[in-house]
Amino acid sequence: MTKQQSRVFFLEERAKLTPAETEHLSRLIAGRLFHILTERSVRYLHSFLGADSRQEVDTRLLRQLLQTKIPALDWATPRIIPGTRRMEHYVWDDTTVFSVNRWGIDEPDASSAQIFDLRSIDAVLVPLLAYDRQGNRAGYGGGYYDRFLAECRSDTLKIGLSFFEPIDAISDVNAWDIRLDFCVTPFAVHRWDY
Repeated sequence: MTKQQSRVFFLEERAKLTPAETEHLSRLIAGRLFHILTERSVRYLHSFLGADSRQEVDTRLLRQLLQTKIPALDWATPRIIPGTRRMEHYVWDDTTVFSVNRWGIDEPDASSAQIFDLRSIDAVLVPLLAYDRQGNRAGYGGGYYDRFLAECRSDTLKIGLSFFEPIDAISDVNAWDIRLDFCVTPFAVHRWDY
């Protein structure tokens, strides 16, 4: 399956999920993610903000649930730099103010949020539409996360979140695509960190 084919297929599959199903599956993902974060002693976690309109994993719910279990965990989240294909990264805490960008995604307000140092990030929760059994992923096609992950430390964990299991293979993987170390689903954790 190509990236584009997998995008179309999984956008359709996610569209079938109700808000209650999305919440339930996100809660299951949070439980599995907790074990990875504690096993790897993650202190600084970067996360995308899931969009309800896309039936993405609810990362706000994940943060809420994980904060009760790992209160020392510091969070960061991205903002797209207007007119570019790059992101800047900000502290995500209870004081962070968000605004909606042109894609309908919440982003931290750059005028009030605190910049987060990329070198401190231990793990990144990576958005995706599909992933394969080798840890390759298909995102939304802008390349934002591949560029960002290339700037992170080499030991920064790359953790995909998905409601679905992997496809056999993504046929059009590029040399610059960055593979996942893990993908967490409601019912399994897939690993490629060895």
